[in-house]
Parts: sequence; structure tokens; C-alpha cells
Amino acid sequence: MVKEKDEYNKSKISSYASSSRVDNSFGEQSLRIKEYYQPSPRKARKERKENPKEVRVELPHFYGKEDVETYLDWEMKVEQFFACNHVSEEKKVPLATLSFQGNAMNWWTALKRERHLHKDPPITYWNDLRGALRCRYIPSHYNRKLMDKLH
Repeated sequence: MVKEKDEYNKSKISSYASSSRVDNSFGEQSLRIKEYYQPSPRKARKERKENPKEVRVELPHFYGKEDVETYLDWEMKVEQFFACNHVSEEKKVPLATLSFQGNAMNWWTALKRERHLHKDPPITYWNDLRGALRCRYIPSHYNRKLMDKLH
């Protein structure tokens, strides 16, 4: 009975050794081919977590109502957004016009059409858009009212 156990153990050890040889040969082969190595999903997730996430803040909507204070608040928020997120000049006008709703969208569409018909260049800079918005939404007597309130 002892002999049988020894023979059984020896056969088991030899089967483990042969299987480990097969595993090692595959392991060595996979180590030699480094071009095809892909990191495990855990490592990929860790690498993604280390990258800083972009802050996604949406601009407040502007409806184009005749309230001067509403427009000025919207303009200030948009300028703060641009400054905090380091928005490039090329992206400022498209981002700002995306927040237009209702009357403001109708006004913007009409302004673009009018400029195109008169062969004027399109508005591409934030300062030009801000000037056009101020002409539309801030009445000429508003500055005079502010000065009267100050005195």
C-alpha cells in the first residue's frame, strides 16, 4: 500500500511538471511578443483615473427678454466661464450662441442672415458679438439712468 501511494505521488508530480513546462513555454512566448501585450483592464482604469477630468459646465441660457439686468448677468457669467475654462477666441462665439433661446435665437439668426445679405463678414469674435448684443438689449438711455442713480 505504501508503494502504491509513492507511485501515485510520483506520477502526480511528473504530470504537474509536464503541465508546468507547457505553461512556461506559453508564458515565455507571450513575454517575447511584447507588441501584442495589452494591460489588464484594472491598469487601464487606474491610468484613466489619474488623468484630470474635464469640468463640464454649461452656459446659462439667454432668452432675449427686454430686461437689461438679465442680459448683463448673462454676459458676466459667460465671460467668467470663458476666463475660467481658458476658451479660445475661435470657440467663444459658437459657445455663446449655443446658449441662445427664444427671442435671442431669432435675433441671432436674423442678424447672421442680414450680414450675409449685405456681404458683411460674419461675427467671429466675442467682442463683436457682445457689442451687437449690447446694441440690441441695452437701450441708449440706460447709461443715463445709471448716472442719475449715482448722483
